[in-house]
Amino acid sequence: MSGLVDLLAADVVVYGDSGGTRPSWPRPIVGRDNVVRLVAGISGQVRELGVTLRRAEINGQPGALFYDSSGLLVSVLCLDIVDGVVQAVRSVINPDKLQHLGPLSDFRSQPRHPRASGTGE
Repeated sequence: MSGLVDLLAADVVVYGDSGGTRPSWPRPIVGRDNVVRLVAGISGQVRELGVTLRRAEINGQPGALFYDSSGLLVSVLCLDIVDGVVQAVRSVINPDKLQHLGPLSDFRSQPRHPRASGTGE
């Protein structure tokens, strides 16, 4: 986590584009500390749902494509990097904006499993 913190600008902003679908971030998340908390929370959800990521270049910037456990696209994330630090993070889960990339996950309807169960079911 400390490596990530070092890459974030003090005034980094996370923007979410959900197109009104849930889950969503109704407002931008601003500031290094808030973004670190967000990333920590999302990391747990990613593990819980079995989501994997593939690095990708998106609009000329580094990013990632997130896939569910059956290989369907969940979301796209792009980093806006200026002078070696992340100024903005843009997350898209809006199905209307992702459908051209391939089959989409319906992860919102997947049941969540407690991490403590140890069953993975």
